[in-house]
Amino acid sequence: MTAERLRPAVRGLMIDPLDRVLLAHLRFADGFDGWVLPGGGMEEGEDERQALIRELTEETGAPEIFVGPPLWHRTTLFAPREGGTFNGQHNTTFLVPCHEFEPAPAMSAEELAEEGMVGVRWWTVSEIADAEKADRDSIRPIGLAELVERVLEHGAPAEPWDLGTFGTRRTI
Repeated sequence: MTAERLRPAVRGLMIDPLDRVLLAHLRFADGFDGWVLPGGGMEEGEDERQALIRELTEETGAPEIFVGPPLWHRTTLFAPREGGTFNGQHNTTFLVPCHEFEPAPAMSAEELAEEGMVGVRWWTVSEIADAEKADRDSIRPIGLAELVERVLEHGAPAEPWDLGTFGTRRTI
């Protein structure tokens, strides 16, 4: 069995005043084509908050980013991509309350596509739930609608939830 080589990563649960959630559309050659919370891997020397602000600026163009408390941890396993050294990542997701804004990523469409990102848009919780019912694997993490509802109803947990490990070395 291969040892896990996990990249530390951060994601943001961006919620606007209309309780909409911003999701990024990812498409990879290994077959994954779905929606995830924006964010990504941490770079050398960054702390979690610095990395999340950088990632959200690159992917969403949010004009002001307030990073709230951590909400959950989740490990994702996947096959290393060409030239990649990691076979998974350990994500910490933070609450990012924000004003309504039109997503305008700082990275070019070509740069985003190199990272597998092909779009970004706002979703209502009911749209997320409907997409999850239609195709369980179309939105990650699985059960996102329920997680968002819990956060909207109760706020951030006192301690981040552990969502466990998802995937195999063949999926994201």
